[in-house]
Amino acid sequence: MASAEQVASLRRMVAEPTTATYSDEALSALVDDKGSLDAAAAAVWEEKAAAASTLVNVSESGSSRSMQQIHQNALEMAKFYSGRITEVSADVSKPFTVPAQRP
Repeated sequence: MASAEQVASLRRMVAEPTTATYSDEALSALVDDKGSLDAAAAAVWEEKAAAASTLVNVSESGSSRSMQQIHQNALEMAKFYSGRITEVSADVSKPFTVPAQRP
């Protein structure tokens, strides 16, 4: 189970300071499921991008809003955190030295 500090850190990473969208339990479970804070943050940003994918740019009465940038920014954040994920292989070989054989 993810610690309270890890959940608080994840909240800062994904700009979700309250429990309105994600409960502490949901974020804790996500950290446990994904195995790292970076992987959990990438997953949350991917969810945010999916939610924002239907937003469109609006221009009316001399005012405009570029709502599609929300989607693009969420994708960029997901990519950023995905790039920080380091996978540790369970089959790591230890380096070794072969003794020299002389004739």
